[in-house]
Amino acid sequence: MISRTEIMNFFDGLNSRLSLEERLTIGMVLLFDLLILVFMRLEQAGDIFALNVFIIACILVVNLAYRRFPDSRLQFFRDWYVLPLLIVIYLENRRLIPLINPHDMDDILIAIDRFLFLGHDPTILLERFTHPLVSEVLQMAYASFYFLPLTLCLILYLRKPRIEFHIIASTILMGFYLSYIGYYFTPVIGPRFTMEHLQNAPLSGVLLFDFVRNLITQAEGIMRDCCPSGHAMISLLTVLLAWRYARGFFGVACIWAFLITFSTVYLRYHYVTDLIVGIALGLAVYRWGPGMAEAIIVGDKYPADSFGMIPCREKESPSR
Repeated sequence: MISRTEIMNFFDGLNSRLSLEERLTIGMVLLFDLLILVFMRLEQAGDIFALNVFIIACILVVNLAYRRFPDSRLQFFRDWYVLPLLIVIYLENRRLIPLINPHDMDDILIAIDRFLFLGHDPTILLERFTHPLVSEVLQMAYASFYFLPLTLCLILYLRKPRIEFHIIASTILMGFYLSYIGYYFTPVIGPRFTMEHLQNAPLSGVLLFDFVRNLITQAEGIMRDCCPSGHAMISLLTVLLAWRYARGFFGVACIWAFLITFSTVYLRYHYVTDLIVGIALGLAVYRWGPGMAEAIIVGDKYPADSFGMIPCREKESPSR
């Protein structure tokens, strides 16, 4: 008979072997499966439930394989394979959100936007400034969203040791997963669907605008993922992390993040209220995320130093 102590020791050992990125991802899919069970949606979302179990199994298998064959190639794979899982989990929201919370809240956000802009809708106000070349540039910026945090991660990945890479990667994952959770509290499809009848003219581009816009529409479908704005949240978080850990990338990150954030309203994907909520959450994640990540990551590697801060790169202090 296996004792309770033995079971607890097994899970404690397993938890300590998983990276923080893997733990966060397991926690996210477990939460989704718990929602499916609590709201009794197993019949409608059984495939999502099974997919999440498969994701957990994959993470455990990768972890076990690395422990038995700890070579650099498997380590590289383990450092990055959570990224496609992040996108898979994101796409689960398309079907799962209306099953858990079928009450869209666009009318509330439209009312808040009109209050903030003295009775006007921001996407309609921006119509006077639309131009095909501007639309083209901003559509490319919007589509490049994932590459902004990815670039910061790559910059820090090239530095050794890679503790800072894992801290910022985990912090960015916290931001993504927090935004996913937010969608269930405020399901919103956005002004491109709810306010299309009020717009005076459709947006147009120069070369790739229609192709990219249609590609995004086909990939996402009608996704209730506008509030909080993940684009605003993760873009701001990346900028702040760049200032702290990769000062040389900060200027580029600022311009890139501004284009992404502005594009969300200009291209009619988001209400301004979405951005405000996303920015507030981004600031919160930056305030507490890196410290939490560092305490866990450094605590796993150097238990005696688990509450010592990793020196910021701009101070040129050596990392542990």
